[in-house]
Amino acid sequence: MSPDTGLNLVLNQHSLFSLYFMYSGGVHQLGLKLMKSMNYRNRSCCISLFCSSVIFTPSVLANTLSPSLSNAELETITVVSSKIPLSMRELATSVSVIEKEDIEARGNISLADVMRHEVGVGVSNSGGIGKNTTLRVRGEDGFRTKVYIDGVELSDPTAPQVTPIFDDMLTTFIDRVEILRGPQGLMYGADAGGVVSITTKQSEMGLTGSVNTQIGSYSSSLLSADIGYANKTGHIYVAAAQFETDGFNAQTADETGDKDGYQNTSLHLNTGLQINESLLLNVVLRNVDAENEYDGCFDNTTFTPVNACRTESENQTARLSLQYEHKNMHHQLGYAKTDVERQYFSQDQFSFASEGEINKVEYRGYINLAEQKIIWGADNESQKLVSSGEQREQTGLFAEYQASWHDQFFMTAGVRHDDNETFGSHHSYRLSAAYLLPLNAQELIKLKSSYGTGFRAPSLYEQAYNDGDYAYGDAAGLQLKEETSKGFDIGLDYSNHSQKMSLVYFNQSIANEIYFDSLAYTGYLQNSLSSNSKGIEFELSQTLFRDITLWSNYTYNHTQTNADEERIRRPKHQANVGVQTALLDDMLTLNVTLKVVRDLVDIGGVRLDDYHLVNFTSLYTFNELIQFTLRAENLFDRHYQDVVGFNTAGRAFYVGAAITL
Repeated sequence: MSPDTGLNLVLNQHSLFSLYFMYSGGVHQLGLKLMKSMNYRNRSCCISLFCSSVIFTPSVLANTLSPSLSNAELETITVVSSKIPLSMRELATSVSVIEKEDIEARGNISLADVMRHEVGVGVSNSGGIGKNTTLRVRGEDGFRTKVYIDGVELSDPTAPQVTPIFDDMLTTFIDRVEILRGPQGLMYGADAGGVVSITTKQSEMGLTGSVNTQIGSYSSSLLSADIGYANKTGHIYVAAAQFETDGFNAQTADETGDKDGYQNTSLHLNTGLQINESLLLNVVLRNVDAENEYDGCFDNTTFTPVNACRTESENQTARLSLQYEHKNMHHQLGYAKTDVERQYFSQDQFSFASEGEINKVEYRGYINLAEQKIIWGADNESQKLVSSGEQREQTGLFAEYQASWHDQFFMTAGVRHDDNETFGSHHSYRLSAAYLLPLNAQELIKLKSSYGTGFRAPSLYEQAYNDGDYAYGDAAGLQLKEETSKGFDIGLDYSNHSQKMSLVYFNQSIANEIYFDSLAYTGYLQNSLSSNSKGIEFELSQTLFRDITLWSNYTYNHTQTNADEERIRRPKHQANVGVQTALLDDMLTLNVTLKVVRDLVDIGGVRLDDYHLVNFTSLYTFNELIQFTLRAENLFDRHYQDVVGFNTAGRAFYVGAAITL
């Protein structure tokens, strides 16, 4: 299927009648057309789209449907798009929200495994939990994705491309995840080819606490606990988690079968003081100590490849913020810091170490004038490689205008100016518009479109390599300039009292792409031609009966390098289906998910096998205090690979218990 086919499905509706037919009675034709138009050897990844569409008739189950699923989702408040609270109904940008209940229902320990089920998101992992994990939004490289936790950028400045730290991110203490897809240079500056915003839990009124434990396959164990207290004058929340696993053999080249384990100790503090009715002071601290065993390093003396490798790392994040809110005015001033330290060992002998830090000061304000909002802000970010002393700063200014008419038409227009001491200045833009089209008292269509630009500054490592002793030829001394990105999407959302559907076409590109010369190893080079990602994102959630809910999504992503080759580790077809049911007066909840991946290419054009995975989770609420969980991953023990040369987990079982005070 070509992306243009999907775009025509969106645009070639010439009347209100045809829109109504498409979404009330004939949407199953959409599923049939999509399946017929897909010219690939296995259409099973379209099962989620077709099966969901054939039940998509509002009148069929009218007497058995539970109340107002879609209305609640439309009124969901999200902050990731413009850094201020906005309801989903007025957003024209593409945003996904993962609530705490979704995380608990899926049961995964690694946050990356939870995000594998999201539309437009791809995850690749090299050998198990704690190993190198890359998250790609709409096919863009992981280092073009910004990840924030409680407003603090979670990136490793010592990595060659300042990569987000997803390896050590557990689901413990996480309350919500918001995903903003497409280039987002306006609000977030450099590297924002997509944004993941993670919010941790906070205290509720009074004294609360919980203890959670889990054990399972690969000698895995998790123990976490939290306690919090809140009243009218402030709140405090403290949490700790210890996870460890023996893991499995990470690389297929390691014929010894030696297991590569992982340990993670996470500490978290979130506290705030309500100074007066308008002024709030908040502090968030987070510390993660991790130890990871892996394969494929080098002996310190002979430089021969060995598989007895280990990394010890510590990453700390901290944020101090002061918020002022009075009537229709809001101001926030914050300081955030990220520290990352890593030590590498080969055969238990120290090899080398790296340390880096990111410091950021930011201000944001906005005014709400009934049907208009004006948002403005400034930030200053510095990145530093402690080991080498290299450092640079970037200062940004931004503003966005938002307007609505009769709570039916919404539009935004914004601009950002960045000044980087390495490559100079850059401007980013974003335009968006959304129009609500009520069909009747229960059915609503939203037409939406957005256009955004962004950029990525060459990292300190990339430029330092070209300026160093190892670069030669064309790369020696080459002064890299920023990559630029642009992208647009257009789509529509449909909702009624029990259903929600979204269909989006996207098209985005990267120019002046920086890449490492993997043929002659001269260093980092730059290509003036563009790499491209375009495709279709489809989502549907459906309440069938009062105790059965179905959700599904499908992503078609056609990617091309500047040499017109497929971009690696980006599946062209990816689908997810989930079914949740409640039994025994809602005491027992059962969740089954199916993930299907097709057409995945790795380095050298190596094609990986298509695969599908089935996971199962059950939650039994014994009483108001105690809950038990049972989870099965890769239930049918499928063999598959995300990355050539790296193993993945087979069938695994986990049991757990949680006590809430």
